[in-house]
Amino acid sequence: MNTSNHFFKTAQVCQNGHLRNSDTSTHAAKNEIFCSICGAEVISACPHCGSQLRGAYYMNKPIYSGTMCNVLEGRKLSSHISGYKDVKISNTVDVPAYCHNCGKPYPWTEATLQTAEHIIDMLDDLTEDQKKQLVDFIPDIIVETPQSRYAALVYAKFLDGLQGLAVDCFKDWLKKNVFPTLLVLLNMQKQ
Repeated sequence: MNTSNHFFKTAQVCQNGHLRNSDTSTHAAKNEIFCSICGAEVISACPHCGSQLRGAYYMNKPIYSGTMCNVLEGRKLSSHISGYKDVKISNTVDVPAYCHNCGKPYPWTEATLQTAEHIIDMLDDLTEDQKKQLVDFIPDIIVETPQSRYAALVYAKFLDGLQGLAVDCFKDWLKKNVFPTLLVLLNMQKQ
């Protein structure tokens, strides 16, 4: 029994970032060894530090049992906690990009970062310094940070006017991996 008031259940996510089970203990029948979507290995702990992946969010709600007692001036309800019940707080589970315990990227985030780096390297119209600057800003465009808006403007400036297969591929990658508010700054989505 978990005695803290709010807690996370352990989740399973495949190496490519597909959520496979948000509560491995309660719904053990849904556990997978390999992802049924892409075939990648499924993990339930950070490969760097071993912390459990955060899944469904619960709270411990006390269960009260009460009895009626006669008191001189009337009746009084006497109750006490007879146990706790786990109550799910949220039905949605977001797959995190970084470990909450060690701060390192999960395998699916590492793959996303590497993919972007490889595509940027193929942008022949950019200088090596421009490519390095874009690579350095990748973490700021896939998750929200104080530098995210600036990073999006840098990306928009460097990509403006560029054409070619690598640019089209990179713009497609951006649409799938950048959060929507930055897509507006990148001129890839209307407000």
